[in-house]
Amino acid sequence: MTDRYATQLALSELTPEHQTYLKSMKVLMVGAGGLGAPALPYLAGAGIGHIAIADHDSIDIKNLHRQTIYKETDAGKNKAETTAAYLRGLNSDINIYAAPEKITAENAATLCNGFDVIIDGSDNFETKSLLNAVSIQLKIPLISASVEGFNGMVGIFAGFTDTPCYHCLYPELPVDACNCNDGGILGTSAGLTGMYQAHLTLCFLLGINDIGPGTVLSFDFKNMRVQNLKLPKNKDCKHCANVTTQPQKPPVKKQIALVHPDDLKNHIIVDVRTHEEVEMQPIEGALHIPLDVFTSRYEELPKDKLLAFACASNIRSRRAAEFMAAMGYDNVCVMNVLA
Repeated sequence: MTDRYATQLALSELTPEHQTYLKSMKVLMVGAGGLGAPALPYLAGAGIGHIAIADHDSIDIKNLHRQTIYKETDAGKNKAETTAAYLRGLNSDINIYAAPEKITAENAATLCNGFDVIIDGSDNFETKSLLNAVSIQLKIPLISASVEGFNGMVGIFAGFTDTPCYHCLYPELPVDACNCNDGGILGTSAGLTGMYQAHLTLCFLLGINDIGPGTVLSFDFKNMRVQNLKLPKNKDCKHCANVTTQPQKPPVKKQIALVHPDDLKNHIIVDVRTHEEVEMQPIEGALHIPLDVFTSRYEELPKDKLLAFACASNIRSRRAAEFMAAMGYDNVCVMNVLA
């Protein structure tokens, strides 16, 4: 892990453990067009460790007003392969895979298997319905988005649990929907919807607030209106009502002990304060690794020793200890400097 995520980790809601969790995640984006193009750079930038892009289509110059990661010279190239190259240049810390093939009923389960989340950026309801079925079959959450004209929608679905599937929102596939080329679209409508899709994905993975399956956002970008819905499972849904449900459980977070300084025995004390703080009030015998460079230097610490982390308020030290626990260090604690 590098320090590229330091600003992201400055948020009080995030810890190094969250960043490690993101790096372990495997997501599949189906479609690298008007939705995938704005969403994928933010997912890669945030540090999701494994991103696959499935799209058989080629880049068309008339779509560049909303697919702004592509250049005019990319016209005719495959979207998945071109996007993968773009993302590798954006973040070399993560793994990017391209699948330049069309999602079909024959290959959908194979392509989607093994991922933690399926992100649907497709432009037709048949593919969305297919991905919903695969989501239920493989028990993988689906984050689906669509956009038309000035309107957009993003939702999280997990019909294999006691929460809704895509068809709980759309029981029947629309027969009068236009694609972007026929109905027209302002590029920013697709861009905003795709960015909301990326934002929802990150909030869902990171456990921020109560964002999860059943969260549906509806956008009217012409009149600047956003609706936030909490969609219940449709008990009469013919696609998921009879599925054996299993509530999703968040990952168990290891509890970090808060230890009085007098109770530290053979611990190595690791001070994660800034250089300025240490100069003003050093901790005798402590190792010094500031938190802002900690993720690139943690391997300097031995796994077979007791480690006690210290700062000025037990907050930064807890972040460091939680990160170490996530990295497989078992003997970690926080030195309670407020005792």
